[in-house]
Amino acid sequence: MARITSLKMETEEGFDATRWLDRNLIRLCSKFGDYRKDDPSSFTLNPCFSLFPQFMFNLRRSQFVQVFNNSPDETAYFRMLLNRENITNAAVMIQPSLISYSFNSLPQPALLDVASISADRILLLDSYFSIVVFH
Repeated sequence: MARITSLKMETEEGFDATRWLDRNLIRLCSKFGDYRKDDPSSFTLNPCFSLFPQFMFNLRRSQFVQVFNNSPDETAYFRMLLNRENITNAAVMIQPSLISYSFNSLPQPALLDVASISADRILLLDSYFSIVVFH
């Protein structure tokens, strides 16, 4: 989705990436999700697609879709890297990974949330373009 969106943003004049991503997410959820009419809390998504809405949320907020405050050179650079890298690295570009290190346990993934901050943890955020250590 990210690569298709990037291509469409470069080639189609006046392309609204956010709207297109939203429509595709709704289309996917309507095909693979289950719900009862007039009951929004009944919606469930197939476990195979459980992380896809979160990925789309992060894609919509990424530097690949939100190009405001980036120079054209930066935008071209980010998109070139997105197209050049493998899927694992591209996923980290869109949805950064947060790893929690502790003296009492092995390293483990942490949620991208303020609740992950603790006095006995060291957090490492990898967004592909930069690494941030919080201790």
